[in-house]
Amino acid sequence: MNIAHNVERGCSFFPNKPALIFEGKYFTYKYLNEIVNRAANALSGLGIKRGERVALFLPNIPEFIISYLGIQKIGAIAVSINISLQKDEVKFILDDCQATALITTPQLSEKVSQADLPYLQHLLITEGNNSAGISLDELMVKASSEARAVMMERDEAAAILYTSGTTGFPKGATLSHGNVISNMYSMNHNCPMSYKDNVLLFLPMFHCFGQNAIFNSALNACATIVLYRSFEPETIINSVAEYDITMFFGVPTTFILLLEKASKTDLTARYYFSAAAGLPVEIAKQWQEKFGKVIHQGYGLTETSPLASYNHHLKHKLGSIGTP
Repeated sequence: MNIAHNVERGCSFFPNKPALIFEGKYFTYKYLNEIVNRAANALSGLGIKRGERVALFLPNIPEFIISYLGIQKIGAIAVSINISLQKDEVKFILDDCQATALITTPQLSEKVSQADLPYLQHLLITEGNNSAGISLDELMVKASSEARAVMMERDEAAAILYTSGTTGFPKGATLSHGNVISNMYSMNHNCPMSYKDNVLLFLPMFHCFGQNAIFNSALNACATIVLYRSFEPETIINSVAEYDITMFFGVPTTFILLLEKASKTDLTARYYFSAAAGLPVEIAKQWQEKFGKVIHQGYGLTETSPLASYNHHLKHKLGSIGTP
């Protein structure tokens, strides 16, 4: 098994279907798989091996998805870093996980001093250039577009996500290929999510909710991801109609803001899901009255990849996070 089989499966079944839409650019499943292969081969060409940690210090851009899946294809471990962290926190994570490579942008690279990181061998820059690092984009242009995901054991580590601890610096939670894949299928089954869906993604992919419940699960279902750098209410409202969004994932503040700003006919997705914090029952009621749709809820945590319980549409109860 390998998490990256999700994009390979999409390439096999729906090569010409959009896998990803970002700022007007369309990535078909075939094209996405090819550039993921280039990323995998570029990383292998640097000598990065199975089991090594490669850190992703990236905003919500296609390069996050491409790099993450490229890391999975070669059997390395993707370490996601919150882009709002300060320099000392970033250094702590890179030291703690002993990352041998870091993929970031020119702007975010200013929070990284390679000289202070004894394990870091490769500083890779994407979405622009920086003299302090190597251009991942240039390495990918030179790399082959042919690759297959290596077979991994279900208990082998796939990702490390750092979550806020009760004290001190963030704590790393290691997720295996089996963890993430079981969660992808759970999301696909419970929501349900299929190849017919257009899935809105504005939640940060460095967080387990955005990374596994949405990005990985959507590709596993061969759905189309419509990606945004962040949540801007007016832009998101317009995108629902523009891209015929069918699945909308958010957090409580998302739905509170949209209740205020969206008209009754603006939000036409068939499915809405809220997590990361409890959704006030009154907000859920107001949403249902205004838009005629239920907001589903669940409970999860980073260590469970993340879904642990779900308030299923077949037995929905307001204010509940459902059953395991």
